[in-house]
Amino acid sequence: MDGFKKSLDTALGVILCNIVIAVLVHLIIVMEFVPSMIIMVAVVGIILVLDRFGVVNAMFDAFIHHKAVAIISGVILLIASPISLGSQNYAAHITTTAIIYMIACLGLNFQMGSTDMTNFAPAAFMGVGAYSVALCTVKLGWSPWVGILIGILLSVLFGLVMGLPTLKTKGYYLSLVTMAMQLAFTQVINIMPALGGSNGIPGVGRFTLFGLELYKRYTVAGIRFAPQIPYMFMCLAFLVGLTYVAMRVYYSKSGLSLNTIAQDDIAANCMGINVSRQKLFAFVIGGIFCSIAGSLFAGLDSYVGPETYSFSKSLMLICMLILGGMDNSIGIIAGAFLLTIISEKLRDVADFQQLVYGLILVIMLIVRPNGIIPKRVRNYCGITKRSVVRPAEPQKNPAE
Repeated sequence: MDGFKKSLDTALGVILCNIVIAVLVHLIIVMEFVPSMIIMVAVVGIILVLDRFGVVNAMFDAFIHHKAVAIISGVILLIASPISLGSQNYAAHITTTAIIYMIACLGLNFQMGSTDMTNFAPAAFMGVGAYSVALCTVKLGWSPWVGILIGILLSVLFGLVMGLPTLKTKGYYLSLVTMAMQLAFTQVINIMPALGGSNGIPGVGRFTLFGLELYKRYTVAGIRFAPQIPYMFMCLAFLVGLTYVAMRVYYSKSGLSLNTIAQDDIAANCMGINVSRQKLFAFVIGGIFCSIAGSLFAGLDSYVGPETYSFSKSLMLICMLILGGMDNSIGIIAGAFLLTIISEKLRDVADFQQLVYGLILVIMLIVRPNGIIPKRVRNYCGITKRSVVRPAEPQKNPAE
């Protein structure tokens, strides 16, 4: 096993890992329900076994040691993955949906994973972004890009409104406050005619970039691609950028402060950390991520409605976070991907969808309560390319 770990810590090993991951993801997406589920169960089982022997940690270290190779090969595979879907509309749709949920889960992690504040209202933040785009495009005739910006500003305000009442609460009480906010948001958009009421707002404007439509079939080299492919590239760009932001925050002073508050907010306050400001920061930045995800979701479906951003959607996002592993960007992305694919594939057996869905979560919580890829110790020396500073050994007295 030690020889296998050493072979991973090479440029070739990193490239092969990226290729294997890309192939497995492609097979899970394009295959039918039964083989897709078999592959997912096998992959999760292999990850759990390899983690027992420290192979998963060795892979993370290898990607850090060969960061340039990992990034270049990863970008190439990211570009090739949507292209490999070709004209498969359904596969392209669920992949784009998974990417959007990954962004939302990265935002939710700032509260639940980093700060240990259970937030039952991530769908409400998504709804803020989605309705901003819908109102800007349908009611005002503006660009959806303007809607994204307005959604970000409104999510900051909504994060402050939600965060301020929770500053003096924790545990179950904090959860109840966020739950009440989510239910209130759903009721408001249900009864307001300006927001479409229970019928929602159809015909949301599609995104364009420099005059290029991002939701349209294009034929390249004789291949007629699915209309979601250009939109998927845009969502991937958002995911890569926001993942970078999330990881930068994780390794920053704010990330350490959030983890300290999660352990003991009183001790954090004694250490000079402004607990109230950091909690508000977690709500605001998490709300921004979820708002962007909601805006992208509105552009994908071209429709917004109360049922799309209800309490059940918040529960689904929380389950994705728990399944993948909190406070670990890679684990969060994996959990969002797996649960999105499971939810979509289970549409073929809709009568048993909730049963299978709940069974998977119960098994995972029993077998792996910390998630498929749990949080890791920060490797500042690997990230900054600095060597570990070791204390100097005491010199012996020559006279002794």
